[in-house]
Amino acid sequence: METPPNNFSLLGLAIYAWDCVARTVSCVWSTARARAVLALLGGRCGSGLRVDGKLIIRAARKGVLTLGHNVKINSRLRSNLVGLVQPTILHCTQQGRIIIGDNTGLSSVIISARTKIEIGNHVNLGGNVRIYDHDYHALDHAARRVPARDIAECKTAPVTIGDDVLIGANAIILKGVTIGARSVIGAGSVVTLKNIPPDSLVAGNPAAIIKSLA
Repeated sequence: METPPNNFSLLGLAIYAWDCVARTVSCVWSTARARAVLALLGGRCGSGLRVDGKLIIRAARKGVLTLGHNVKINSRLRSNLVGLVQPTILHCTQQGRIIIGDNTGLSSVIISARTKIEIGNHVNLGGNVRIYDHDYHALDHAARRVPARDIAECKTAPVTIGDDVLIGANAIILKGVTIGARSVIGAGSVVTLKNIPPDSLVAGNPAAIIKSLA
């Protein structure tokens, strides 16, 4: 349990203690539920998983979700005060796979894979980040009128995020993007760049490489 600041009032200490209890209860329940769902779906999960809040997992096939060791997932409003707006969602449709490396943290992140999304080790995904390796719908308006064509003509391409990458709150990573190790993606960025070199600072909509951090 964390040590509260020395200047807390009695009311502040009471609120702090309640938050600690609520976090502990949430983590125990949410983590156990996540492990059970992953097991039912044939997913692999390393040791040290911690889930705080609601996690939604959807997979069209078994064995398509892999979580490394010490993955931390926050979805409860008070678990990360950056301003979380939805549950964390891990969604694998069609042939999609999601691989999340060791010591990686997610806060109310949505990851939807139709092909493959791979996230490295020691990656920080900020509040409300979204990562999609597909467009959800076909670009041709006529195809969108026919569900089977809409699905068949929807474009998809793998997403790869290297080790030690930091992605700021509310950023969106779109299909075909590769982010090199140790890069930083600014908050609110919409990233369509296909190959971001390691140690890059990227920001904007559409996102552009601002400078090298090396």
